[in-house]
Amino acid sequence: MKLIFFCLLLFTSIASAQEWVYTVVPGDNLWNFCEKYLVKVGYWKKVQQINNIKRPKRMQPGTHVRVPMEWIKHNAIHAEVVTTRGTTTLIKPDGTRQESPAPGTHITLGDRLETGPESNVAIRFADKSLITLHADSTIRFDHLSAYGETGMVDSRLHLMKGRGDTRITPASGPGSRFEIRTPSAISAVRGTEYRLSSSDQNDASTFEVLEGKVAVSGEKQTQLLPARFGTRVEAGKPPLPPRELLPAPMFEPLPDKIQQLNWPVTWQAISGAKGYRAELSQQADFLSPLWQQQVTSARVPLPDLPDGQYHFRVRGIDDIGLEGINQTQIITLDARPQPPVPLSPNNASVFRGSLPKLSWSASADAVAYRLQVASDATFSQLLVDQNNLKATGFETTEQKAAGKYYWRLFSISESGEQGPVSDTREWEIKLIPDKPEATVATTESGITTSWRAGIAGQTYQVQLATDEDFKELLIDEALQEPQRSLQPVTGQVRYFRVRYIEPDGFEGPWGATQRIDPTPDDSWIYTILTGVLGLLLI
Repeated sequence: MKLIFFCLLLFTSIASAQEWVYTVVPGDNLWNFCEKYLVKVGYWKKVQQINNIKRPKRMQPGTHVRVPMEWIKHNAIHAEVVTTRGTTTLIKPDGTRQESPAPGTHITLGDRLETGPESNVAIRFADKSLITLHADSTIRFDHLSAYGETGMVDSRLHLMKGRGDTRITPASGPGSRFEIRTPSAISAVRGTEYRLSSSDQNDASTFEVLEGKVAVSGEKQTQLLPARFGTRVEAGKPPLPPRELLPAPMFEPLPDKIQQLNWPVTWQAISGAKGYRAELSQQADFLSPLWQQQVTSARVPLPDLPDGQYHFRVRGIDDIGLEGINQTQIITLDARPQPPVPLSPNNASVFRGSLPKLSWSASADAVAYRLQVASDATFSQLLVDQNNLKATGFETTEQKAAGKYYWRLFSISESGEQGPVSDTREWEIKLIPDKPEATVATTESGITTSWRAGIAGQTYQVQLATDEDFKELLIDEALQEPQRSLQPVTGQVRYFRVRYIEPDGFEGPWGATQRIDPTPDDSWIYTILTGVLGLLLI
């Protein structure tokens, strides 16, 4: 009894799958229904019998009419190009080539589409299904037909190589079909969103389901993939068991406005990810991405694009090439006109006795520049705010006081728009150390030189020489204390000088040279006394 019930259920399922069911709307009658949808109007009597229609001239709205699929009109249809970016080629069955087909271009049975590097093309089918064909891809349109005006569309494609993103409209009847073949597998869907790829290098295909379900077949075996699962199929092998896709990455914080070209977007690394795919689009649907990049690390620099709002997304790629769930972020680029690059002086330069001349690079986006100089790093204490500078240099004639100064620049475009700020640079004005005035004191214990102590951090350099030009040095020392003891000598004039050394190594001017005369030579007295004593002893 159970077997009979199962067979009846199976037969009913098969029978219903071969029939199209129509819902009657106001104004329908059996004849206009048959004229509109069926191969022959003459089928009206059979339709009436199958559906037990009592009033063929005015059918009851809301009732259902069942019709065998072979009675329904069947006609060829076309797909069409929605968007194209970069280098794309439409190749007809006779070999005719159309470069960069414009939006609205019809695609018919047997046509082939090819995309070049950094290119993509989006195609819309009669049932509003969409596929985006990415860079370096080739797809052939093997079957494009519809069942009259029923809404049922039969689309069969062959992805020969490359990648595609699909958004498939739910099936509207048993005749609805959307199938994509690759060299190693077939994917059949009835309303879903999924990605697929085909590599001609290793004869393998990948399938990743984002919404709905996809049946993937290979070597007479089928795997039904639910949402957030994928599989890989190698030529001559059945599909791998469904594998859960990698989770969406988490972005590191981004500024409200990105004001620097090639800003690196970063995210937290995903366990199990061998790489990542990043994409940028002007539209949230990513139907025609502006840019895509595959990277191995959890960061990627943004491309050089005009200012504006963009949609950025990234996903992980696992060890068998399956790409995971997308993480999307809206970003705002405001990097133009690009600021000039400060050139001189070098950052944190120190000036003593002179003032710096500021210079910067010319910006291709700018017709003028704005310069700001401040006494603080936050630029709350502005000393210079010069607008509409045409030159790429500025003399700092007023910033003479000792201290640190900070400067930055903006570019101004022809329209008067001020761009983002440049890097901040700084310089410092320091006073030249005073000339120390040394004193020389002679005592019974020796000679002591001393001078006024310097400021905190200063050291002292002392020199003692036998000549006023200090070429014949006797002493050349660095001292921590403001004094130096010298041994008295006889018979030789010596010269002494000292200067302050700044903590950064800057050498101040020498103080006045001090002459140190020799001590008196009394040795002649001892010579005479020795001679007299000798005479007395004789």
